[in-house]
Amino acid sequence: MAILSRANSDREFKRVYNKALEALKQGIHPVLIPIGSSGSYFIRDQNLENIAVFKPCDEEPFAALNPKWPKILCFCCFGRACLIPNNGYLSETGASIVDDMLQLHIVPKTRVRRLASPSFFYSRCCGHHEIKPKEGSFQVNTGYESAQTVFSRWDYDKSLLSHSEEDRFRYLFQKMIVLDYIIRNTDRHMDNLLIRHIPGKVIELAAIDNGLAFPVKHPECVSRFRTFPFRWTNYRWAKEPWDVELRTYLLASINPAFLHDLCHKLKVNVFKPPRVIVKARYAFNHLQRYLMKSNAWRLPQGLINSESFILKALAFNP
Repeated sequence: MAILSRANSDREFKRVYNKALEALKQGIHPVLIPIGSSGSYFIRDQNLENIAVFKPCDEEPFAALNPKWPKILCFCCFGRACLIPNNGYLSETGASIVDDMLQLHIVPKTRVRRLASPSFFYSRCCGHHEIKPKEGSFQVNTGYESAQTVFSRWDYDKSLLSHSEEDRFRYLFQKMIVLDYIIRNTDRHMDNLLIRHIPGKVIELAAIDNGLAFPVKHPECVSRFRTFPFRWTNYRWAKEPWDVELRTYLLASINPAFLHDLCHKLKVNVFKPPRVIVKARYAFNHLQRYLMKSNAWRLPQGLINSESFILKALAFNP
């Protein structure tokens, strides 16, 4: 298991990616993850350990090569009018860049990469298909447990979480809230919030599955029948005062110069116009960055004016 503050370096990411390429050359192919609504794969090394998660862009929920049946059986439950379809792999990468820029160290390093394997789904012609490299999000795997599993243990045995570990987890949980608010994540739940807890030794948190973020308009303005509230508002750590260290750091870090650099990095590395510029797509990418920037700009005001995360979250949503 990797601690994110160490595993998120560019050198470590390159090492993991190279191990994945070596394993593919040795015939060790990815394994389809059965849960979820799109094609996502565990990438293994030569020891058959899961070292990364790869999500091809042409196997996303509305993509033509999505291998999962729920898209066909329950099509009305998929999609969000506030998001660009089949843009999840870029959203995953964008969340990792926001995490890097703010030095939160809660999102496993994620970048757009290309892989080829017969385990992936390809279009078929006359019963044959050609194995070509697919572009998608490549995320380092942490090996942590789901928050739901860990929370169940904590509820069963209150002594597992000491006071110092409780403070540490509140600090990490509030980092996740900061990330979700800035990128306006519409799908945070306890299965894509991962925790590593060894009582008395270590407690870490990883926020994965950030593909349903970076909307082009506020989700609350799209439909009055289907909203996407922050689900973490129901947990006690969201109702506690700001961590003083985190509050001070964010107030000092989030300023016009920082937001300019963040938007520029997202534009150049993630939401860049295609080679053949489509005006509508370019406008949508601009709206994504604009909304993210406005959320980040409002965050310090919440830090100054509010002591409660839940009040701030409810007040900020239009």
